Amino acid sequence: TIAPGTMRRLVIPTLERVRAGYALAQLGDPRFPTGLAQWRAEAFPAGFGGAGYWRAIPAGSYQIGGWGARQKPANLTLPAFWIARFPVTVAQFAPFVEQGYGPEAERWWTPEGWRWQQAGQRNQPDLWDDPRYNAANQPVIGMTWYAAAAFCAWLSEQLAEVLPKGYLVRLPSEAEWEAAASYAPNAQRRAYPWGAEDPTDKRAIYDASGFDTPAPVGCCPTGAAGCGALDMAGNVWEWCASGYKAYPIGSAVIKEDFTPGTSGYDVPIRGGAYYDDSTFVRCGARIWIFPSR
Repeated sequence: TIAPGTMRRLVIPTLERVRAGYALAQLGDPRFPTGLAQWRAEAFPAGFGGAGYWRAIPAGSYQIGGWGARQKPANLTLPAFWIARFPVTVAQFAPFVEQGYGPEAERWWTPEGWRWQQAGQRNQPDLWDDPRYNAANQPVIGMTWYAAAAFCAWLSEQLAEVLPKGYLVRLPSEAEWEAAASYAPNAQRRAYPWGAEDPTDKRAIYDASGFDTPAPVGCCPTGAAGCGALDMAGNVWEWCASGYKAYPIGSAVIKEDFTPGTSGYDVPIRGGAYYDDSTFVRCGARIWIFPSR
């Protein structure tokens, strides 16, 4: 028994959460859908946030950009959308590896992506077989923009019967990513997904956490964004589907494809990674990379 007045909040160090995450990967992590029936059973909540895998961001005007003194923000009107609670995991990507690289898979790839995939005769992401990176609940890495976009098209086809009318699964624009990362109801825009407090290894997986690989998803619940999405800061960089150079005013415009060598330097990634310092876990941190990287 616990005597009145002696209750204390239990704080589990991040290292122990990560260890527990790896153990959960062996047992079967129930926090995210993997099979088709599980995906189709996930609800699309109304309002803001929600309690399941998909987290709702309501339609409205959002201030995007303007994080630095020399940059003007843009007030952009976004339609309602949902964002996944976690980055895509190895277990979620595995069915696409089985179906998405063969000759019959062309319909899921962009034209440039299919040319890239065929030229290299690729059949899986880089490091897919490396045990440091392929625990079932680690975020999938070694995945180009082309493969990420193809996975979204494949998943959109699988979920066509249950998706809300007019919606599909795709990579977020930078504006959508930033709105999901930095906004909470009736609150000022946040410098970090969790608020204004400085980063710690309890709030994000970055270089101060001391890991040499991505952690299982969702190991820092105190770092959740207002909508409930986790790992938006740290752990792995995340692809977006708008033009890097168009930010912020054009950051809600979706680009359907990128051409290496001409538009290759125009692909934005957001969120920082386990090897980056605290500069990169800010909601405003952004860099570009080639779509075939």
